[in-house]
Amino acid sequence: MKLLGKSAKYVRRGTAIVETAVVAPVMILGMLGMMEVSYAFMVRQTVTLASREGARAAALPGGDMTDVNTAVDATMGAANLTGYTTTSNVDSLGPTDVQVSVDVSIPLDRATFTGSMLGGGSFDISSQTTMRREGIDDGGAAQGVDP
Repeated sequence: MKLLGKSAKYVRRGTAIVETAVVAPVMILGMLGMMEVSYAFMVRQTVTLASREGARAAALPGGDMTDVNTAVDATMGAANLTGYTTTSNVDSLGPTDVQVSVDVSIPLDRATFTGSMLGGGSFDISSQTTMRREGIDDGGAAQGVDP
């Protein structure tokens, strides 16, 4: 069947161009969205790792806030992340306190490509890690198997 004297080949070519013009932006937007979410998950894992490294530094005998900040800075710096906050109870612990905790958080707008464009400034990615301090005698309160 002919349409106004044009062959079917030329009609199909026009259809393919229109379909591509409609589908391509949706596919590109989906791909960029996946990259954004994947990067946010990577930042979440980095924040968790930084919190663990900071708690590990604080749990060692003689660990203080300087050690915590050094460990967290090294981990977050390896991922080129800035604008995070680190808090810990390590400097307020007494000689018999057995648990140390470290909290690392970063605003979501610092952890995504779009920043606050999509409302990311109102959320934080954070992780808190609590560890038992080494070299502290807790008076037998620890549960476990005797060596």
